[in-house]
Formats: sequence, structure tokens, C-alpha cells
Amino acid sequence: MFLIEPERGCHRGCTYCVMRRSTNGGMRTVEPARVLALVPADARRVGLVGAAVTDHPGLPEILRSLVDSGREVGISSLRADRLTDEIVGLLKRGGYRTLTTAADGASERMRTAIDRKTKERHLMRAAELCRAHDLRQLKLYMMLGLPGETMDDVDELGRFSLELAAVAPRLAFGIAPFVAKKNTPLDGSPFEAIDSIEAKLARLRARVRGRVTIRPTSPKWAFIEYRLAQGGFSAGLAAAAATRAGGRYSDWRSAFAEVPDPPVVVSPPPRSLMAPLAG
Repeated sequence: MFLIEPERGCHRGCTYCVMRRSTNGGMRTVEPARVLALVPADARRVGLVGAAVTDHPGLPEILRSLVDSGREVGISSLRADRLTDEIVGLLKRGGYRTLTTAADGASERMRTAIDRKTKERHLMRAAELCRAHDLRQLKLYMMLGLPGETMDDVDELGRFSLELAAVAPRLAFGIAPFVAKKNTPLDGSPFEAIDSIEAKLARLRARVRGRVTIRPTSPKWAFIEYRLAQGGFSAGLAAAAATRAGGRYSDWRSAFAEVPDPPVVVSPPPRSLMAPLAG
């Protein structure tokens, strides 16, 4: 696949993301004609790469030209609130079989708290478009363990999951434990206890009753990611030691046992977390 950037950066403000507008100055776009001119004539598959490709105002024009020329297409990030009948139709013509987008927060309340603008109506529309264009599956990425999250948020996700599953041909969740990243507003947030995350996953599985495929990232390995993301030079030395020892989970835990825990930033919850649950 030939990869090309039609845009760089992101103008959105999701508080967990290193690409948010406050750290990169916003989003720069490339004119559709320029993008298309740089695609080699013999490239049969073209991937559009960027943090917010579906926010590019010329995306339909780019996709239409690529698909009309007989090429397959791929996009690195589909935002649910930017999906239209035209865009999904072009993606289907360009070889898509699964429509993949992100919810990120388990509930409307959590998505508001992290400044993620995706609403239930956007995700439901994605499910409708998936069925309308005869795609095989809707896949959603999301996080568990965000600061302030409770079992009520997981229950809301379970309720909404069943509503989505009734519309989408098939529904799958890729679930990752929240890992705080440096230089973001949530920098310094703690990693939720592994047993707590596993309990939430078990609760969600029970709520969806097998109607949704749940594909979680290992909470144990996510904890290692957290130690690396929040660590400094000593975390790098621990990574080298763990690798030399064999790279097993036990090797990583032993290596990090010699490294001080990252400092945890304790701050008042966002005002949005004080609001009642939606729905």
C-alpha cells in the first residue's frame, strides 16, 4: 500500500491524546490535487495517513478520484461524526469490508469529560451506514479505566452496545486500558488497578450476552505501557534490562521493581464528571 499524508496534526482537543491541538498548533491540510498528483500511477492500493483524515474538507474528492481510477483505499482514522453516506460508499467501493471508528469513552459522560465529541447518535449512524453499504462489521475502539469512570459507565456501554448490535451486521470492540501520556492534560493520571479493569471487562461481557465480540488489550501489558509512558531515563534502562532477560511479563515486572513509581497527579475531577449519566 502506498501511504501519503493528506493532513498532519489535529485540531481537536481530546485530553488523552498527544496529537491534540494544544501540543501541535492545530491541523495542516494538503490540497486534494496535490495529494493525487503525488500518488504513483502504478499504486493499486493507497492509504491516507494522519491523525484526523476524515476532518479534511477535501476527503470525498480525494477518495472519489482514487476509487474511480480503480484503486483500493485505506484511511488511518475514521471519525464517527464525519462519516457520511458518500464517504462510506466510497470506502466500500475502495475495498472496505469492516468499518472501524472510535468511541474512546465508555459512556456519553466520559466522552464529554475527555473532550471527545463523539455522541451515541454518531455511533448509531455508523452502524446504519455499515448495514446500508453491506459491510460485514462495525468495529469500535475504546478505553476503560479513564479517571472518574465507574461501573455505571460500563453499564451504559452495555446498554448502548445492545442497541448498536441490533443495527450493525456484526459488532466488535477493541478495548484498551487507559494509559496516561506525557504532555497531555491527563498526564500523571494513575493506572487503574488490573483487577478493577478485569472486573469491568467481565461486567461488560455479561451485559452484552455474547452479541458483541470483545477484544481487549491485556491489562497487565497495558500497565507496562503505563510505566514506560510515565517513566523517564530509568524506565528506559528497565526496558533494556527486561529485553535482555527475555522480554516476558515477569521480566518486565522485575525490571520495573527497581524503578520508583511515577508520581501521580491528584486534581479535582472535571466539572463534566459531576453531571448525571446520560440516557
